[in-house]
Amino acid sequence: MESLSDWSILKEAVEKRRERDEKPKEYEKPKSLILNNTDVLILQRLLVKGGKSLKELREETQRSRVSIYLSIRKLKEFSLVGGENNTVKLKENDIADYLHHLLHEDFSLESIVGERLLVLQSLLDWRSIDQIAVECHISPPSVYKYLKELRPLVDQKHGLFRLKEGRWSLIGFLKTIKDLSESMSKTFQVWSSPEGKLLKTKNSVNGSLTAFSRFNEFDVDYSSEFSYYYVPPKELMIEEIFIHSLKCAEGEEMLSKVCEFYVKNDHRMDLFSVDELALHFDVVDPWLNIQSQIMESVGESKSREEKTTYYYSPENTFLSKSLSSEPCVIVDCEKILKEEKLCWDMLFLEYVKQQRDPNFRWQALIGRLRILEKRSGIRIPILKKLSKAYIENALLKEMREPKTVSQLKNEFSISEYHLRNTLGRMVDDGLIRKIGTKPIKFTR
Repeated sequence: MESLSDWSILKEAVEKRRERDEKPKEYEKPKSLILNNTDVLILQRLLVKGGKSLKELREETQRSRVSIYLSIRKLKEFSLVGGENNTVKLKENDIADYLHHLLHEDFSLESIVGERLLVLQSLLDWRSIDQIAVECHISPPSVYKYLKELRPLVDQKHGLFRLKEGRWSLIGFLKTIKDLSESMSKTFQVWSSPEGKLLKTKNSVNGSLTAFSRFNEFDVDYSSEFSYYYVPPKELMIEEIFIHSLKCAEGEEMLSKVCEFYVKNDHRMDLFSVDELALHFDVVDPWLNIQSQIMESVGESKSREEKTTYYYSPENTFLSKSLSSEPCVIVDCEKILKEEKLCWDMLFLEYVKQQRDPNFRWQALIGRLRILEKRSGIRIPILKKLSKAYIENALLKEMREPKTVSQLKNEFSISEYHLRNTLGRMVDDGLIRKIGTKPIKFTR
């Protein structure tokens, strides 16, 4: 009977397979776990019975010596299996516990073979087709195929997908495997979207250094064993470096360094851009907390709480401050929003007038209002209507000549799904017309 001490037999078989190579490559530890069919067959057999000899695994899985050897070596690297008393068995850890739960739930382990595992890990949060494709490094058509296969495990809403909340064993398994893979590779994904990722790593990455790795360039002393990258590489604005640092910050010490970065460099930043980035990277609360702390540190917060000076009316004050690029004005807007009952119809008309200015940044204003709504928990009733009016007016200006969807998409940072819906509505309302060219164009 074969035993784990007989690795030399299997190793010899593997090395014979490599003899054709002039310079056999040294074995490299896998950086992420991708399970193949042999891996899953081994796990299934070990879940049914606590331990198996190598011979038993070969006979029961109908796999070659080489396949068994490579699979067991990989599974050992990720602490899924171990060897004791001449047998292979599952290790006693969280991963094994989740696998046992999945077995009792009649979960098919075939659902975690190959790229399906990456897709499922991506679905730990709501994701679009494009986001899944970018995170998993696979094509959108492949994502569609896998989502169809995994349909019983997945919820869908507004073009986004996520694992069903009741799948606790699967979610726990995926999170544990993901954490283990990141720990082994020493590279942690902080954030991702279709256009890029934020990474914290001990390795060199083909990306642009950002966040804390750039602080020394901006008169803030900081050192760390980790480097922070934005991938793919691009020229980063100071506003992006700042928001990236907020997203990557862990603990009070790092947050204090982010605050120092802001205080020393706020004069170089466009606050409307910071607002938009804060929304995009989901750091609205820490961004506004920094502004509140700064107000308190200069002794302004207390005086403002005692008496608020309005420019003619709360509406005029809110309007003026929401359009201002001065530091901390958004905190004042939040205070007005919580304390005053504003006339939103009047504000809507005033905001629409602002778009007559060709330099007016309407998308930045919409972002700021969304921040205020999210932060305060108070609904801004004109937000949806205002966004609709701004987008339609902007599209009408662009369509003095016929334009395709692709051409229009390049002009606005909105999703293609949203753009197509807006164009369809404008056609129905008689604001624009559709030209039956290939590709289809729209014009006034």
